[in-house]
Amino acid sequence: MKSNLAKKCFVCEKELDQVVHKNKVTLLPVCNECKGSVREKAKEQEMLDSLADGFVCGCI
Repeated sequence: MKSNLAKKCFVCEKELDQVVHKNKVTLLPVCNECKGSVREKAKEQEMLDSLADGFVCGCI
């Protein structure tokens, strides 16, 4: 199944005709309604927190 992240708002997952804005941290598209919102910041943090899920540092 082909991912369509490049054409969806990463916050509300609304289809975008064209990408106008990208989140500066995730580099994913964000729509005008979600840009700068509390929901955008929460989703950004959620995505960053889940990056290391399942990984164990070998330096411990």
